[in-house]
Amino acid sequence: MDVAKTLSMNEIRSRAARFARDWKDEPGDERQQAQSFVRDLLGVYGITETRAAFYEKRVKRSSTGSRGYIDALIPGLALIEMKSAGKDLAAAEQQALDYIDDLPDPEVPRWVITSDFRRFRLLDLRSETGTVPLEFELSELREQADKLAFLAGYGERTFGSKAQESASIKAAKLMASLYEALEGSGYDDHEASVFLVRTLFALYADDAGLWDRDLFLEFLETRTAEDGSDLGPQLSLLYQVMGREPGRRQSNLDELIARFPYVNGGVFEEPLSIPSFDAGMRKRLTDAAMFNWSAISPAIFGSLFQAVKDKTARRELGEHYTTETNIMKVIGPMFLDELRQRFTDGYHDTAKLKKLRADMSRMRFLDPAFMRKSDVSRDTGVRLIRAA
Repeated sequence: MDVAKTLSMNEIRSRAARFARDWKDEPGDERQQAQSFVRDLLGVYGITETRAAFYEKRVKRSSTGSRGYIDALIPGLALIEMKSAGKDLAAAEQQALDYIDDLPDPEVPRWVITSDFRRFRLLDLRSETGTVPLEFELSELREQADKLAFLAGYGERTFGSKAQESASIKAAKLMASLYEALEGSGYDDHEASVFLVRTLFALYADDAGLWDRDLFLEFLETRTAEDGSDLGPQLSLLYQVMGREPGRRQSNLDELIARFPYVNGGVFEEPLSIPSFDAGMRKRLTDAAMFNWSAISPAIFGSLFQAVKDKTARRELGEHYTTETNIMKVIGPMFLDELRQRFTDGYHDTAKLKKLRADMSRMRFLDPAFMRKSDVSRDTGVRLIRAA
């Protein structure tokens, strides 16, 4: 798969230094320069497509009830609020928090960035160690570039965090909602499952740096009708294109669809009948696309995703699951700690890394909890039996 690469921190620091030089002598007028400043700032971190952020999004302030505009919003990730040079950033932050109260859940950001063109103030709304904002000067952006590196897809991996668990439950519920809509329309069960896996891939790729950020969301919003009438055919075309190498694609494809990379591995190979959608089903999908999928824990979400097709399990979704902390207690000493150590030891040895990759490709694991009846593994020939 050919994917867009995340910028290195060295490249980000170089861009940050150039950004600081370009803006140091500007007057810093909120009305005239805010959007240009934000676009250039996002460009430092590789966000160059206009759909990666909503600019001047109209919202309501919860404290006053009056209407206002968010300068920039990356759904589920960051809100940016600009003020003219010398203005109070703490007040700007409070205004941003007022705006957040009016946002639908999938759009609520983790980070709030405020700036007056001379200073930056950064607030992490999901911090589990307090919510004290970080402030630094424009001239310090190169040295502090890592503090905004989440804009480029970097992030701290915290096993078992409550924020990850909460995000994973929300993500699973969004997928359950999509599956219920397809199931309720009479779409074939197997095809609905395959369609859901393909859609999950696209949703996660939108936030994980596999292609231009929010490219799938842009496709949904600009290439499909609000009533959902053409959503099925358009998605079918998109998924068909993603399963073909660039050299096998038609030359007259829509330029936006052509931007999606080839995805190998068979995810998009099986032909499916075209599903029918309505306005409500399209709304469910766009809500899911606005969610920040990079915030989920794959370990937790994977177990929750297993319950999506079961009606009884869907009703209890998120009530019973194994936390990532407990998952790691089992799989760490079982095999993961050894694999990590081998990776560390062979980091600069190509032969060792190739051997590790080959060994991993032959590994097979059994989770009896998901076995509903006696079965035979096609890969190993081992008889799998779940106790009654």
